[in-house]
Amino acid sequence: SASVKGSGIATLKKYGVVTRLEEACASGTSANKEGSLLAIQSLCTRLGLLFEPYVIVLLPSLLKSFGDGSENVRKAASETVGVIMSKLSAHGVKLVLPAVLTAFNDNSWRTKQASINMLGSMSHLAPKQLASALPKVVPKLIEAFADTHPKVKASAQGALDEISSVIRNPEIHDISPVLLKALTDPASNTLPALEALIATEFLHAIDAPSLALIVPILHRGLRDRAATTKRYGALITGNICTMINDPRDFVPYLPTLMPDLKSSLLDPIPDVRSIAAKALGSLTRGLGEDSLPDLRPWLIEQLRMDGLSSAERSGAAQGLTEVLIASGSTIVDSVMLDDILPLASHPSPSTREGVLWVLCFLPPALGQGFTVMLDATLPALINGLSDENENVREVAMRAGRVLIKSHGKIHFDKILPILQSGMGDTDYRIRLSSLMLLGDLLSMIGGTTVLRTDGDTQDDIRRAERAQAQLTLVLGIQTRNRVLSDVYLARSDNAIAVRQAAVQVWKTVVSVTARTLRQILQVLVGRVVTDLASGDPEKTEVAGKCLGDIVGKLGDSVLPEIIPVLRNSLYDGDSNTKRGVCVGLSEVIGSSTKDQILRFIDIIVKVVQDALCDDEPGVREMAASSFQNLYNLVGNRAMDEVVPALMVALESTDDDIRRDRALNGLTGILSIRSKELLPYIIPRLIQQPITENHARALSSIATVTSTTLYFHFRTIVPSLLEFLAFGSGDDKECVAAVRDCVRSVFGNADEAGVNMLISEVSSNCTSDKPEARRESCWMLETVIEARKDAKDFYEQTPVIIRELIQRFNDDNMDVVKAANKAFAALSKYVPAEELAQHIEYMRNLINSMVSDARRRKGGVGDGEFFLPGFNIPKGELLLCQ
Repeated sequence: SASVKGSGIATLKKYGVVTRLEEACASGTSANKEGSLLAIQSLCTRLGLLFEPYVIVLLPSLLKSFGDGSENVRKAASETVGVIMSKLSAHGVKLVLPAVLTAFNDNSWRTKQASINMLGSMSHLAPKQLASALPKVVPKLIEAFADTHPKVKASAQGALDEISSVIRNPEIHDISPVLLKALTDPASNTLPALEALIATEFLHAIDAPSLALIVPILHRGLRDRAATTKRYGALITGNICTMINDPRDFVPYLPTLMPDLKSSLLDPIPDVRSIAAKALGSLTRGLGEDSLPDLRPWLIEQLRMDGLSSAERSGAAQGLTEVLIASGSTIVDSVMLDDILPLASHPSPSTREGVLWVLCFLPPALGQGFTVMLDATLPALINGLSDENENVREVAMRAGRVLIKSHGKIHFDKILPILQSGMGDTDYRIRLSSLMLLGDLLSMIGGTTVLRTDGDTQDDIRRAERAQAQLTLVLGIQTRNRVLSDVYLARSDNAIAVRQAAVQVWKTVVSVTARTLRQILQVLVGRVVTDLASGDPEKTEVAGKCLGDIVGKLGDSVLPEIIPVLRNSLYDGDSNTKRGVCVGLSEVIGSSTKDQILRFIDIIVKVVQDALCDDEPGVREMAASSFQNLYNLVGNRAMDEVVPALMVALESTDDDIRRDRALNGLTGILSIRSKELLPYIIPRLIQQPITENHARALSSIATVTSTTLYFHFRTIVPSLLEFLAFGSGDDKECVAAVRDCVRSVFGNADEAGVNMLISEVSSNCTSDKPEARRESCWMLETVIEARKDAKDFYEQTPVIIRELIQRFNDDNMDVVKAANKAFAALSKYVPAEELAQHIEYMRNLINSMVSDARRRKGGVGDGEFFLPGFNIPKGELLLCQ
């Protein structure tokens, strides 16, 4: 070796030194082999890196020397390999290691043993080369423990001992026996090794040999079925970057550990997921995102994947949270705003759930740094509360509670408006969720918890008193009043779940309801009136119920404040406001006592009367309900206060608007109290002579009193007929109005009153006054035309036929023509098969009329007789139609 160094490296090739050494090492005597090995050792020592290229050539011979029969040869081979390994460069390691690993896979146990011995000799590598080689060496040595040959196992044990002997970390050196046991018998010793690592207080950096022993144990621990073992494995993996000098030494082990960490991140057990997520965050913080380029895309993909369970998706969200925080605030803002939050409206419920899981973990982890994202994340959270998917709603609720717990006290000014808006949503699920979150927020600010009981104990009341005082201090009086008004309004919600939650929240922060109501009354009534005027039927109904509840609790003390507000809103508001006022007034009346209402009867009657007379049908309908409640409470006093004034207004001849409004009012009242009111109104409307206004009023009344009006046909029909026959004079407009009234009365009559109607009209067909007979025939025609669709007069067809055919022989031609026209209507609107049943009856009637004409005193006898009804143009065709 000295000669070669002095003569130059070219001497090796010139004299074939390497070739001869290879031959001697491979096939010489034991002495030759030992000598060649010593020569190789000396050359490597003196020439260093210059001899490195020849090591590859000599490697097969070196491997064979490990299996030689001579102990001296084996010892020389071990020492030679140790020197070679200590002199190898990083490039040399790359050249040597593949050949050694290839030999490890050989079927011959001697070759495999030699490979293991050489792998063990790598402990002599320089620190930098050792760090790059051990990630490949140690797994192979561990694999050898599964070999069936005992000498292979013994060689593996010796190799591991050799590697552990170069550990420079004193803490790892102390527990190396435990670690080696975990490597040789992982089934029984993995958990004790992990526990030993956790119990060790590290004062020195972990070196490469230590890392090589620890990582296989972590790999095994993360794959274990026991939750404790997985937790310990993830915990140590996450902390290990903080215990090594150069985090890059850990990078070669990432392909081994990352799949295990990802699997633990999706574990069903929450603790395992949590520790795995923190481990990923620690690795990202220690190694940088450049070392884990695929981690963040993989986590986002897990959030969006449909096949995962909710627990697995929560683990991915927790891992993403830790990774983002470890990457810095800029990355957090960018990823959340550009990649995560836009997915909140994704069509897939799994993706929407994933976004909300991120919002479960990010606020507490980010702390006050999350403040800048509050405005962007709250809409996604509120939308999640009303999602059609139950899992999404549950996660959104959880995220809301997390957000309130972490940021509620400091940023209530941003959170409160969103929750108050949600409480007014049309979806009851959003209202319920917003109310529950509001309860969490108020209880946290008030220093208490939301009650789950009746809250009637003295302790509950004292806690509520303290909470209310704290709310006033933190929120201010105005904000507190608005919030409590919203909660109290929710107590009247149509959804029972919302009502129950509102009661719990109210009792949590309110000790004495009546006192608090007086404090917030002005704000609450304003909110109620706003909802009454919203035009939303559900909001209007809820606001009305709330108003009634307030009156029921406060009684006399609140009516002077509420009724003027309702009155002013009726006169100043639009149609929606007016309808809402009527709903509220109904609830107020229904919740009050008779004595309370009588004190304000003048104001209430005026408001109800004006609402009844409104031009908007919806307002009149609601006002009718208010009048009904008023009538139920004060009886005929309501009629006496309202109806006379309306009747006076109805008589107005110079103010059409006032007259029309009065008619609207009467119609509204009659729609609900017709039985009591018609006996009072009908005689006044049909008093002779009937005016045009009265005719139109009766026409309108008929549209809303069909079920009771027919009880008055015995007075209505004769009066109308009398006017048409004798009292019309030359007032054509009045006659037209009365005829329209007849059509309305006949057309809107209840089916039960049709027989009575026909009977009453028919009774006037035999009047001795031709005018009455003529109008009776016209009324029969009107009955047929008005009831043609209902077809409910067919039972009375014989009566109609009898009266009309008998009028065919009337002395007055106007009566004959009227009868002829009415019979034409009967033939037109009654099906032929129905009329065919009465042909014999009609023939008998006609024969009887002819016989009477011939045989009566002064009759024509056997001479010609022309029936007047058939002796007019087309009269003979009536029975043929």
